[in-house]
Amino acid sequence: MPTTFAVRIIQVHVARREHSSGVWRFLTLRRSPEETVFPNIWQVVTGSIEDGETPQQTAFRELQEESGLMAESLWVLPFVGNYFDTTRNIMNFVPCFGAIVEENAEVILSHEHSDYAWLTKEELQSRLVIPSHKEACEHFYHSILLPIEQGETPVFVSVLNDATK
Repeated sequence: MPTTFAVRIIQVHVARREHSSGVWRFLTLRRSPEETVFPNIWQVVTGSIEDGETPQQTAFRELQEESGLMAESLWVLPFVGNYFDTTRNIMNFVPCFGAIVEENAEVILSHEHSDYAWLTKEELQSRLVIPSHKEACEHFYHSILLPIEQGETPVFVSVLNDATK
């Protein structure tokens, strides 16, 4: 059986900025112990692309489904995660997005997760276990959040929430 290549899953890295300190905090979700894949690990928002959906539509949908949050802005990150699925013989490419949400937005977890935390980048890096989650977080910070912090416009594409595209 030949190896195939697919784009089936997305990642969304979520940040909010504390107005009082200016510090960026990143959302991490703890997978429910009942989940069959990676139970109890801390991760970013992830999800499967549904038929007829674009990766960016999936990013908006999964962000809302898994955390109850709505993005003020969503950015295409200059990074694509990847992993090899040995059971299906598929090389998966994972588009990564960065979302900024309001500082006091309320997180509402789905059944897929049992807990959440807002962490500094350093705390997040020590808690995440999936390498592509760690790497995409760095791209989000350096390519999107740092320019915003410095009063600049990021050069990468921001995405509007338009389900018709």
